[in-house]
Amino acid sequence: MKSKLSLQLLLLLSFVCFNSCVDQSDTVLRENFQDPPLDFRMNQNVHDIPLDEAGQDSLIQAYLDNGYGGFAMNVPFEHYLEDEAMKATTRFCEKAKAAGMELWLYDEQGYPSGNAGDLVIRENPDWEGMGLYFNDTLVAEGSFSFDLPPGKPELMAAFPSMDGVIDYAAKTDLMDFVDGPNLKWKAPEGDWKIVAVTKYRLYEGFQASHKGGGKVGANYPSLMIPEVTEKFIEVTHEAYAEYMGEDLGKYFLATFTDEPSLMAVPYGWHSWAVIPWQEVLSEEIQKRHGYRPEEKLVELYLDEGPEGEMLRYQYFRAVGDLLAENFFKPIKEWCAEHNFQSGGHLLLEETMMAHVPLYGDIMQSFREMHAPGIDILSCFPERMPVHSPKLASSAAELTGHSLIMSEPCPVADRLQLGGKETPAESVRGHLNMLLAGGVTDFNNYLQLSNSDQEEKIEFNKYVGRINMLLSGGHTKADIGVVYPIESLWTKFTPRPRRVAGWDSVAGGAPAAIHVEQTFRNISRFMFANRWEYSYLDSKALIDAQVQKDLLVHDQLQWKVLVLPAVSTLPEEAWMRLEQFINAGGNVIALDLMPENSENRFPDAEIQATFDALFEGRKNAVFIDAWESIQVDKILRTWIDKALTLDDESLPLRLAHRKINGRDVVFVLNDSRETVNTKMTLHVKGKLEAWDPATGEIRPVDNPATLELLPYHGMIYRSR
Repeated sequence: MKSKLSLQLLLLLSFVCFNSCVDQSDTVLRENFQDPPLDFRMNQNVHDIPLDEAGQDSLIQAYLDNGYGGFAMNVPFEHYLEDEAMKATTRFCEKAKAAGMELWLYDEQGYPSGNAGDLVIRENPDWEGMGLYFNDTLVAEGSFSFDLPPGKPELMAAFPSMDGVIDYAAKTDLMDFVDGPNLKWKAPEGDWKIVAVTKYRLYEGFQASHKGGGKVGANYPSLMIPEVTEKFIEVTHEAYAEYMGEDLGKYFLATFTDEPSLMAVPYGWHSWAVIPWQEVLSEEIQKRHGYRPEEKLVELYLDEGPEGEMLRYQYFRAVGDLLAENFFKPIKEWCAEHNFQSGGHLLLEETMMAHVPLYGDIMQSFREMHAPGIDILSCFPERMPVHSPKLASSAAELTGHSLIMSEPCPVADRLQLGGKETPAESVRGHLNMLLAGGVTDFNNYLQLSNSDQEEKIEFNKYVGRINMLLSGGHTKADIGVVYPIESLWTKFTPRPRRVAGWDSVAGGAPAAIHVEQTFRNISRFMFANRWEYSYLDSKALIDAQVQKDLLVHDQLQWKVLVLPAVSTLPEEAWMRLEQFINAGGNVIALDLMPENSENRFPDAEIQATFDALFEGRKNAVFIDAWESIQVDKILRTWIDKALTLDDESLPLRLAHRKINGRDVVFVLNDSRETVNTKMTLHVKGKLEAWDPATGEIRPVDNPATLELLPYHGMIYRSR
C-alpha cells in the first residue's frame, strides 16, 4: 500500500510540476508579448563596423534605440581579415552580446559567397567555375559562317535534316573547320543541323562579374570541387575562430552566406545556352553511369525522348549531389563543431528555371544548411513570390531545423521610387507574408527610412510579437505539394535564357517552363485560398511513412498530396505514393502523369500502376490542365479549411502552426483596404486573439468578427 501511495504521489507531483512549467512558460510568453525579446526582432546588415570603441558603442546604441535586435556583420571589407580589424571586430561582438543582441556572421568579403574576396580562386586558378556552352542552327547547301559560343571547342558537328527530321546517327565532324570564333564550312546538298559545344569559364556576363561588394573581381570557383570549400573555410571561418575562440556560438547564432551558386544563368541575352560543368562532374558521372557527358552531348542537349530525359536526369542529379555534399555540407559540419549554425540565402530562389543550372536541386542545398534562407529585393507584398520562403521553411522542417532567414532588401523598389524606400504600410504587408511563409530571422538592408524612431520601435515590436508567437512547433498543413525538380531536369533542354529580374529567368525550353508554371500556379493558389501547405521533395516522400490514410514525416502529417507536373521521381518515392493512395490518402496530379523512375525512361510498370490508380478512384484525381476552381472543389470534398469566412473572396491569408499542443493561426490582411468579416476557426478549444500591433491579448468567440487594418495581422491561439 505504501509503494502504491508513493507512486500516486509521484505521479501527482509530476503532473503539478508539468502544468506549473506550462503555466510559467505561458506567463512568460504573455509578459514578453508586450516587449518581445531582442532575438525575435529584426537585425540590420552592417558590413563596415567602426573600429574604434566610441563608434562601436554609438552604432550599437543607435539600433537598440530604434528597436532592433542585432546585426549581421563581418570584419570591415576595407580591412578584410587584417589583425587589428579582427581584434576590433571581436570587441564589437563582445559589446553587442553584452547588450543582449543577436549576431549573424556574414561569411566573407563581398558576394557571391564562396570566393572570399578572391582569396580562394588565387589558391588554384584551375578551380574556376566552368560551363558547357551550346549553340545550333539550320543551314542549307553552300558556304556559311557560324558564330561559336566562347571557349574551347568540345563538339563541332553537322547532321543531315530531311523534312524537319534530324538524323543524329549521320554525324559529320567539323572540328577542322573552326576558324577562331567562327565555324566556316561549305555544306553539301540538302539541309543541315549545325551543333557547337564549348567549354568555358562562367564569369563574364554572369553574376560573379556583375555583382559583388568588397573586392570581388577575379574568376569564381566551382563549388562542386571539395578543395574549394576546404580553402574557403580555412580563409574565412577559421580566421574568426583564431581570434574569437573555437566556440563561435558564444557570439554568433549562424553564418550568413550570400548567393553562392554554380553561376550558369547569364545576365544578358546570348544565342548560346549553358549548363554548369567541371571535371569533377564528368568524373562523377563516369563513376556512376559508365560514361562521360562529353561522349553524349548531342543526346544530352537535343534528344527530347527517353534517352535525353535519362541523361539530363543523371547530369543534374550529379550536379545537385556534388554541390550539396562538397560545399553546403562541409560548412554545416564545421559550424556544428564550433557551436553555431550555417545559414544565409541563395540566388534566384524564386524560380525553378534557375534552380537547375545554379544548384541542381535547391531543396537539396537547403537541406545542408541549419538555417536556410531567401532574399526578396522588393518589399511590395504584391511582388512576393510566395513559394520561395515556403521552400526554405519546408526544407528546414524536413531536416528538423527551426531557423529560416530572409534578407529584406528593397533595391528594386528604390529604382522605381527614385531612391526612396518602400512605404511602411507595404513593408508591413511584405513582412507578414514572410512570417506566414515560415521566416524566423530577418537580416535587413531595409532601413525603414519612411518611419520615425517611434514608428521603427513599434515596427520591430510588431515583427517580434508575431515571430515569438509562431516560433516552435511545426506547420499544421494537411496538404503537401511535391517539388517537381526531377521532372524539370528531364525537360531542361538547352535554350537561351537570362536573368530577367530579381525574381525571374526569361527563356528556356517550353516544356521546362510548363513545369515551373504549374508549380507556381498551385503555390499561389494555396496561399491565396488559405490552404495551409508545405513542400516535399522526393527524399521526404521516401523517408515518410503511411499511417492509415496519412503520410507522416516526424511531426508533419499530410492528408492530401499535390503533384504539380510531376512526371519523374525515384522508384521508391513512387512506391510510397502508391502505398498512400491504396491506404486511402488523397492525391491530385496536375498536367503530367507519372512516367519515369530514376533508372527507366519511361518506366512502363510505374505508368501502368498509376494509370490504374487514377482510373475510377475518388481519392486519386488527374487534372490535365490547370483550373483553380476545380482544384478548390476537390480539396473541399477531402479536407476542411482551418479558417472560413462569410465572404471567401476577401484577401485574407493564414499560417497555421501546432505549438505545444496549441493551434496558433496567424491571419493577415493582404491588401491596402480595411477588412471586416465574420470568420470561423476550425480548431479545438477556446480562442484568444493576440494583437501584434498593440500587444493586447483578449478572449474571442468562435465564430468571431474580424476587423483588420490594411496589411495588418492577428494571431489566434487556442487556450
